[in-house]
Amino acid sequence: MKLLDSLEKRYGHLAVPNVVLTLIIAQLVLYAAILIGRVEFISLLLIPKAVLGGEWWRLISFLIAPPTVASTLFQGLFLAFFWYIFWMMSSALEAAWGVFRFNLFLLVGVVFTIAGAFLGQLISPNAIIVVTPYFLYTSVFFAFATLNPNIQFLIFFVIPMKVKWLAWIVGAVTAATFLFAPSMGDRLAILAPLLNYFIFFRDAMTQSVKSRKRRVRYEKQKHAFANEALHTCSQCGATEKTDQDRHFRYKMVDGNAICICETCREV
Repeated sequence: MKLLDSLEKRYGHLAVPNVVLTLIIAQLVLYAAILIGRVEFISLLLIPKAVLGGEWWRLISFLIAPPTVASTLFQGLFLAFFWYIFWMMSSALEAAWGVFRFNLFLLVGVVFTIAGAFLGQLISPNAIIVVTPYFLYTSVFFAFATLNPNIQFLIFFVIPMKVKWLAWIVGAVTAATFLFAPSMGDRLAILAPLLNYFIFFRDAMTQSVKSRKRRVRYEKQKHAFANEALHTCSQCGATEKTDQDRHFRYKMVDGNAICICETCREV
C-alpha cells in the first residue's frame, strides 16, 4: 500500500519494537495489583460515562487491563498460556509486517475502539458501554490466522486444530455476540475494534473473493466440458453419451471433418 509506505518513511522512526510484550508486562503488573487489592479491575476498563465524569485515565488504562482475573490455579495457568500465545502471534505479525506497520495496526485499533465506544454511548445513551482490550486479542488473532492459516494449536493442550478453523469459530462467536447485544451502541462498540483488520486486509479479502469466483467458474466449465459429448453424429445426432456402445468415424466433406456413427454408415 502506497500510503503505508509513505507513512513508514516519514514516521517509521517512532515505531516501538515489541510493543505487545510491553503491554503484557504492564498487564502482569496490574494483575498483581488487582490480586493484592490495590486496584479494582472494573476501574481500568473503558466506560464512556465514567470518562465523561472525569475518569480520563480509562482512555489508556483499558489497554493494559488484564483479560480476566483468575480465581483458580487452572484459570491462572490458562491466563499465562493466553499471554504466551498473544505474544507469539504479535511477534509473528511484527516480523511479517515490520515494527511500524504492526504499531500502526494496533494504533488504528485503539482509535476505532475509543471512537466506537463513545459513538455507541451517543447512539444508546441509556446503555452502559464497557470496553475491554478486545481488539488487541481478536484483531491480532484474525490477522495472524489470515497470514498463517495452517498453523496448528492444541485445544485444551490435547486437540490439534488449524488456526483458520479457530478463526471461523471466533468469528461465529463474535457475530453472535454482535447480534444478541442489548443495544445498537453495544453493537457498534463490538464492531469498531475490528475495523483495523478489515482495513489492513481489504486487498487480501478482495483478492480472495475474486479467486473464489474464478475457481467456481472454472469448476462449472470443467463440469460442463465433462458432460459435453466429444462425438455427435451429423446425421442422427447420436453421441457417445447417449449411445455408449456406438462407434463414430469422421470423413472429409468439402474440407470439413464430418462425424458419422457406425449405424448411419451402414444405411
